[in-house]
Amino acid sequence: MKLTIRILLAFLWLMPITSLAQTEKVDLQVIEKIKQEGFQNSRINETAIFLTDVIGPRLSGSTGLNEANLWAKNQLQEWGISNVRIESWGEFGKGWENEKFYIAMTAPYYQPLVAVPQAWSGSTNGLIRANIVVVDIRNSEDFEKYRGKLKDKVVISPISRELEISFGPMATRFTDEQLENLRQLPEQTDGRRRNIGDFAAMRALANSINEFLKEEGVAAIINPSGSFGTVRSAGISRTAENPLPHIDMTYEHHARMVRILERGIDVEVELEVRNRFLEDDLMGYNVIGEIPGTDRKLKDQVVMVGAHIDSWHVGGGNDNGAGVVVMMEVMRILKALDIKPRRTIKIGLWGSEEQGLLGSRGYVRDYLYENDAKKQGFDKFSAYYNIDYGSGKIRGIYTMGNDALTPIFEAWIKPLEDLGVTTVSPRSSGGSDHGPFNSAGLVGLPFIQDRLDYGRGYHTNMDTYERMSIEDMKQIAVVVATFVYHTAQRDQLLPRKAAE
Repeated sequence: MKLTIRILLAFLWLMPITSLAQTEKVDLQVIEKIKQEGFQNSRINETAIFLTDVIGPRLSGSTGLNEANLWAKNQLQEWGISNVRIESWGEFGKGWENEKFYIAMTAPYYQPLVAVPQAWSGSTNGLIRANIVVVDIRNSEDFEKYRGKLKDKVVISPISRELEISFGPMATRFTDEQLENLRQLPEQTDGRRRNIGDFAAMRALANSINEFLKEEGVAAIINPSGSFGTVRSAGISRTAENPLPHIDMTYEHHARMVRILERGIDVEVELEVRNRFLEDDLMGYNVIGEIPGTDRKLKDQVVMVGAHIDSWHVGGGNDNGAGVVVMMEVMRILKALDIKPRRTIKIGLWGSEEQGLLGSRGYVRDYLYENDAKKQGFDKFSAYYNIDYGSGKIRGIYTMGNDALTPIFEAWIKPLEDLGVTTVSPRSSGGSDHGPFNSAGLVGLPFIQDRLDYGRGYHTNMDTYERMSIEDMKQIAVVVATFVYHTAQRDQLLPRKAAE
């Protein structure tokens, strides 16, 4: 009797797994091959070094991005990826490059300063020496306080906050409790949103300040951004005419000069900024390649991986060299294993994500969906997988509110639990190139990744190879390759959310 009960209990315990296995096929042999290739024969380290060190930052419209596109195309072709091409997604506008930059405080004593010019900002007239002036304009009445007093001066913004000591760790991983929380939908909020009117007023004031400073003949503008020798920098408006030099400076060096000035002591800087605008080619580009499908009925259907290949001009390691490297590695792994996918597997290395997801938006517009109208590829598109949250290992996947994906992904991650992949979250996560696919009603998915020190380094001069976790990136490539393989082999497309 006891033996019968034990057998019955064992049968009942196995029923959910057996039922799930019957509805969602999982190829354990291929997963093992992917793990073997991804961990034992990885090309991630060399690929990461070449992209981040040899090519370097990849600002949209720059020579660096053009070189990165050509390198990625050639590398994918060398690995046997088919139909690799650099194709335009549309007009981007003028590019920009920094050719020379130097800044130091020369009075009341000499001190080199840690800073970078903002993208699309202007140049100085050679090497200059200029006094620093604090300018604090908060409303239209404040302009008169400075009129006629700023010619040939370097303007610096006031101290806006006190820098607090950080007692947090340099890098973190998701805890089990945090992952469990991600399995639940977030609590409902009261629905408050940022006041758009206030934001527009702030933007209008900032534009007025820039025009005023230019009219007054200011030599350059310095703002604080980043700390501990790290400078976080982006860009000014790409359409600005004859812009001033805008400089982002690490907080400590900025605040020191302001404190000296507040005590009535003159501060002088020596400065040279030489930037160049690029207008020979105003188009933006994506890099596209594929592993062709082999099933007679399914080969025209597509599963896609992608990451944005552009970066800001100061870094480009975790944001998003890491995503580019692992997605290229996914394609290499599948090709090296001579996978014969039923559906076509494509890769997209997107341009100009940092300026508003322009490359991926352009791809969706050209091939999938535009102006509430489906393109030819819409009904044949299964899923798009994106990496843009740094080089931390994958811990699971967001379904973006698509509950029909949950049992499918739970089956797929079961053989990946030894790699730390445990969580399927119903939540949405935005801010990157999966967004345009979701907006079109397609399946566009980001993964749950350990953020490590991503927030500390993104958009900074310290976002280099050293900040990338190569071992974690190997895991990412293996996990993504597993998801892509099973998506390509399913009898049906991945289910989509109901139309909104």
